[in-house]
Amino acid sequence: MIWTLIALAAVGFGAGTLGALLGLGGGVLLVPALTLIFKLPIRVAVGVSLIGVIATSAGVSSVSRPGRGADFGLALRLEIGATTGAIIGSLLAGYLSGQALAVLFAGIVLATAYYTFQKTRHKPGPTTDAAVEALFRTDYQPIHWPAGLGMMSLAGALSGLTGTGGGFIKVPVMYSIMGVPLGVATASSNFMVGITAAASAFVYYGRGDIYPLVAVPTAIGVFAGAITGARLAPHMRADRLRMLLIGVLVLIAFQMLWKGITGT
Repeated sequence: MIWTLIALAAVGFGAGTLGALLGLGGGVLLVPALTLIFKLPIRVAVGVSLIGVIATSAGVSSVSRPGRGADFGLALRLEIGATTGAIIGSLLAGYLSGQALAVLFAGIVLATAYYTFQKTRHKPGPTTDAAVEALFRTDYQPIHWPAGLGMMSLAGALSGLTGTGGGFIKVPVMYSIMGVPLGVATASSNFMVGITAAASAFVYYGRGDIYPLVAVPTAIGVFAGAITGARLAPHMRADRLRMLLIGVLVLIAFQMLWKGITGT
């Protein structure tokens, strides 16, 4: 039993580190690990992953540097759509079979791999004071609010269904559609995913899909990993890690797709 708890914490640590380091959130790695390695039902894996997403959000927020934080007003207004979607997605998950959820998760993982590939292709320039200032500008005005709220609802629904947090949708929506600086969008997303996941977690807990003996050690590992990843991020070549992660994500996606199709 003790070794299982240690293994869960170790998996959580790895997912939290990579999630914080690459801005993906830990759920996209945590759900397949719990499903494929620990043989947990996918609904239980998603429920535990939601707790892990909350831990990731808390860990990253706890080490945020001054001047590089979230736009809390923007985040809280967008969370109206995200939280609504999260609750709806969580309720729908109770009516979908494990195989359907596995196929849906495979699609989300492939979309995440594509998003990560796009970020790798557009490599940022040298990090200078001017670049940091541009990433975290305050002289901006968010635009296209109806589209932003609609897409946040979609991100919340997918988070509730798959436990991934929806960050890979939230960041590009704020950045590309609403005109929010990239650094602010990323920091705001890290803050938002915790709230979105919390809304879904209540539904999963009430349905009995969150096992405390699994969730607690995993969340502890994720929290420690998120802090580690946030501290390592300024000192590592994240673009190389992304290319490695893309291969892992594609492999995971096909494994989950096979599981969904065959039911094994």
